[in-house]
Amino acid sequence: MNTLQKTAGAILSLSLLCGMQVYAFPDYPSLRGQIIEQSDICQGVVKDTNGESIIGASVLVKGTTNGSITGLDGDFSLRNVKKGDIIVVSYVGYQSQEIAWTGGPLNIVLKEDAEVLDEVVVIGYGAVRKADMAGSVAVLDNKNFKDQPITQVADALQGRVSGVHVENSGVPGGSVKIRIRGANSISKSNDPLYVVDGIVRESGLDGINPEDIRSMQVLKDASSTAIYGSRGSNGVVLITTKSGKAGVREIMFDASVGVSNVYKRYDILGAYDYALALKEVKGIDFSNEEMQSYQNGTAGIDWQDEIFRTGITQNYKLALSNGSEKTQYYISANYMSQEGVVIESKNERYQAKANLSSQLTDWLHITADINASHGVRRGGSFASGKDNPIWIALNYSPTMTMMAENGNYNTDTYNSIASNPVGILKLQSGETMTNVFNGRVDLRLDIMKGLTFTTTNGVDYYDGKSYSFSSKRVGTKSGMGNNDTYRLMLQSSNNLTYTGSWNDHHLTATAVYEVTSSETRTMGITGNNLLTEGVGWWNVGMASSRDANNGYEQWALMSGVARVMYNYKDRYMLTGTFRADGSSRFAKKKWGYFPSIAAAWTLSNEDFMKDVSSVQDIKLRASYGIVGSQAISPYATMGLMSATAYNFGTNSNFTGYWANDIATPELTWEKTKQFDLGLEFSLFDRRLNFSVDYFYKRTTDALLKRSIPGYVGGNSFWVNDGEISNRGIDLSVTARIMQNDRFQWTSTLNGTYLKNRVERLSGGENDFINGSSPAAGMVDYATIIKPGEAIGTFWGYEWTGLDEKGHDTYTDVDGNQMIDGGDRKVIGKANPDFTLGWNNSLSYKNWDLNLFFNGSFGAKRLNLVRYTMASAEGNSRFVTLADAYLKGFDKIGSSATYPSLTEGGNNLQPVSTKWLENADFLRLENISLSYTFPKKTTGFADLRLTFSCQNLFTITGYKGMDPAGTTFSNSSVDVDAGIDMGAYPSPRTFTFGLRMNF
Repeated sequence: MNTLQKTAGAILSLSLLCGMQVYAFPDYPSLRGQIIEQSDICQGVVKDTNGESIIGASVLVKGTTNGSITGLDGDFSLRNVKKGDIIVVSYVGYQSQEIAWTGGPLNIVLKEDAEVLDEVVVIGYGAVRKADMAGSVAVLDNKNFKDQPITQVADALQGRVSGVHVENSGVPGGSVKIRIRGANSISKSNDPLYVVDGIVRESGLDGINPEDIRSMQVLKDASSTAIYGSRGSNGVVLITTKSGKAGVREIMFDASVGVSNVYKRYDILGAYDYALALKEVKGIDFSNEEMQSYQNGTAGIDWQDEIFRTGITQNYKLALSNGSEKTQYYISANYMSQEGVVIESKNERYQAKANLSSQLTDWLHITADINASHGVRRGGSFASGKDNPIWIALNYSPTMTMMAENGNYNTDTYNSIASNPVGILKLQSGETMTNVFNGRVDLRLDIMKGLTFTTTNGVDYYDGKSYSFSSKRVGTKSGMGNNDTYRLMLQSSNNLTYTGSWNDHHLTATAVYEVTSSETRTMGITGNNLLTEGVGWWNVGMASSRDANNGYEQWALMSGVARVMYNYKDRYMLTGTFRADGSSRFAKKKWGYFPSIAAAWTLSNEDFMKDVSSVQDIKLRASYGIVGSQAISPYATMGLMSATAYNFGTNSNFTGYWANDIATPELTWEKTKQFDLGLEFSLFDRRLNFSVDYFYKRTTDALLKRSIPGYVGGNSFWVNDGEISNRGIDLSVTARIMQNDRFQWTSTLNGTYLKNRVERLSGGENDFINGSSPAAGMVDYATIIKPGEAIGTFWGYEWTGLDEKGHDTYTDVDGNQMIDGGDRKVIGKANPDFTLGWNNSLSYKNWDLNLFFNGSFGAKRLNLVRYTMASAEGNSRFVTLADAYLKGFDKIGSSATYPSLTEGGNNLQPVSTKWLENADFLRLENISLSYTFPKKTTGFADLRLTFSCQNLFTITGYKGMDPAGTTFSNSSVDVDAGIDMGAYPSPRTFTFGLRMNF
């Protein structure tokens, strides 16, 4: 394996323990009473100094291919072994040991070795000894999330890494928002850069099987991200996947089945109460027969029952690996099917991976890796908008029938003006199909001692197809659509690295030349008024009118990187990085330059600390650097023309062209400068470990898109202007609370305090940028970008209660005796001040228990579902929320929160503190209980049975279904964040799992 893979593999052992020396006691009489001595069978157990079993350690008879790996109890058994044979015990990140077998069982204890600690961290374009680390890098290996049945990689990051905030749309296979130390950009994406085995993935985390991950590293400060230059401003997530091991055969099969339900619902009016309310408020009368049927439940619709269901998730994984001393392989496959808790929503993934590495000669090593996935996602659109079927269903009248006599879906005559939500989900859900392929070939040449050259060449291929259909059985017209997006990215990274040590000095120098190119092709076709709906979206020829479009874009990036890491006596560390990027996205100022520097001081290695035994591994870190962003579309600076039609006062249209955007050839890189100060230390003989970082990053020359007023020609253009800052504290504490032969308890708590602030916009302190409307015609823009406030700040009215008529009242901010736009002010923000994750792993003999908590504090949610359910506004003409009628002003008077339904003329303001709710929560994200039957018991494999529950409970004051839920905006998930307009609910899931290691 190449250096990157060797060191990446070592990370897996870091959370088990930190290196060791091995002591063998060949005369130990028995091993848990399970081992039966035979003359040619060498048996034993491998543990650490705390009595924890070491799983997956390699045990090999030296000079042969006769080997095995330790099982879930750390046990092993080798046949055809002779007395005097040398047994080699090794594990990634541990010192290899050779033990002469004398005929009895071996009890092997692994002890701490500080030298092994120095070789565990994967960073950009290489690996580094932990002693040399001066930047802020969080390491997450697969042991951290092995007890949670995750279906996508983003779930593994949620709450487990300080400085990382994850929001999930909840939709099976849907969007995920990951932010590392806050949002830097207003107009463009704030997603981090994803790098898998050295290759950048434009397709993000799609198509990755969590089982294939060996470890993840999150690069947070500028010292660690600057090596990725123009693409590192939002942080970097490095993923190292599994590979085969020499002399070790592994066969693993894992199967799990989960059952999901919506655990919290709105309290809505039943058909009988709704009919009474309609009669009382609007004078709509129902017959006695109808009222009786509503009361006894033989008529009427519970729309939550109609759209929500029990979802079933199935996940099957198979992995095979083996290898000789020179060649190793790893093969895996995965099938995952996830039925959502909303009808007709489903996601399927078919995935396979193969990795082959071989030492071809003494100086040439090759690694080839491919990963392919096919995904199919079905379901409606659950983004912000009046077409969100969850929002529609919660506002639909319960006093109606589902189907008309002609087989069409009925529409609401009393409440919502939208189409039938069940019809939308069943007939108009659509389908998205994705094919993702990633491959790479690494060639490593060992030129001389300490000097290596590695060329890594890879491909990231994505093909996404989406299909849509609308039916006259649901709406007023039929239609179809087919869209295809093809993207191919090629990357070649050429890395020359020198590593050398002399006396007390250690030096690693790296030079990289990299070229990346990407090509995207799009094509779409739509048709309206289909002659027949029988073929769905498959025959555009059936459409009475058709429209088509296609597009093409290409960009390239050329980069040069230099990095030097210096260590003196394992006390003083210095890292300097410089990267130059040339991007085809910019017209004139194509090149950006991104330097960084970091220093660290390990105080615990100083002579004056030798007699201090109460504190270990004290390390101070500081770094400063500049990273950038080129996150504009290709050709965006060129002022492209677009077609338009004009009739010149005639009946015929003529095609012409006008400027779609204003040319901005002077546009250049957005830059983010970041300072980080960190402290690490351990107490009580390393049983309590602390890491704390203060960070401050400031984005300058922000890439902003500004609009020109229509009265002077309209259009938009890009500018480098505006500044955004993020400052905060990352904290991580790991405690080995109990460690003995029978019982172990490890607890990790991490938290992040973050303050995001827009420092300046191009127009000065009075400038502002409005967010987009979450529902045009019903709700005006809800958020604002304003100097002094955070991205995602709510801009609305302060609700002051109900007046004597039962009307809503608001603060008259400008004092003009009326409520208008001048009375808006900052009323909250969508992003939390503090997030935390708390992971607990407990083991007793063969039992394992995991409890993982996740929390968020300081965020607000604009609950537009509750607003429309309680307000009788134009799109939802009457109330469906039970309290809005039963506890409204008309029922309980001045103590009510909900206005009068009988008094007209109310001033309804959806963007107000009345509907802006506290979204603080603490959730038991996962609890799992496992029992392991060792191979010696089953006779064929280590067998692990697991029962787990996700979202068992949530402590929150939020009145919606999920305080963490949000309907992602189609415009900007950061600017328009924190809006609940039918957010897909996070379900409670019970999962049963079976895992076999043969």
